[in-house]
Amino acid sequence: MAAQETVVPQEGELLLRLAKGDEAAFTALYRHYSGPLYINFLRMVKDEAIAEEIIQDLFSRIWLKRETINIEKNFSAYLYRTGYNLVMDFYRKVKRDQVLYDKFRQAATENYSHIEEILHLKDSQALISKALDTLPPQQRKVFELCRIEGHTYKEVAEILGISHHTVKEYFVKANQAIRKYITGNVDTALGLLFIYALYYSI
Repeated sequence: MAAQETVVPQEGELLLRLAKGDEAAFTALYRHYSGPLYINFLRMVKDEAIAEEIIQDLFSRIWLKRETINIEKNFSAYLYRTGYNLVMDFYRKVKRDQVLYDKFRQAATENYSHIEEILHLKDSQALISKALDTLPPQQRKVFELCRIEGHTYKEVAEILGISHHTVKEYFVKANQAIRKYITGNVDTALGLLFIYALYYSI
């Protein structure tokens, strides 16, 4: 799946003006990007006030660093990377508050289908690799063949020389184990969810 990017009309010119302190250019960029960003922050943090606070922090940093932003690079990519760092900072703070931590663990569980969809993203590889290391060898092989390589239960049964029913049983158990591992690492998991949501919407 390719990233879907929406570029502000005359974005290059706006960034040049931003670098010179043009508030109108900053406002135009804010109006274009803040909406999609806010939706994705809200999806991740489940709190309107927190999502808005992160948005304000993000654009405050953009304004303060306006003279050093490299306009030759993709501005939306710059936004998502800066936003990612802010979200990860937020999750680290969350871990110190048990009530909030439990809330965001639930958010990770609810969005597990999206975690599956980001298996191919570079940022997810370390977490997925550690999750796979917790599986028994046969369960891991079944999961990799089904989920990562895209084989059907029938094809995996033929490859491994086991029954279709056994393949399904192994896959279900592997899926549950990986889900448990990922939701146990809520800060990283939700950061990856943010990457997925922002990467495919801006």
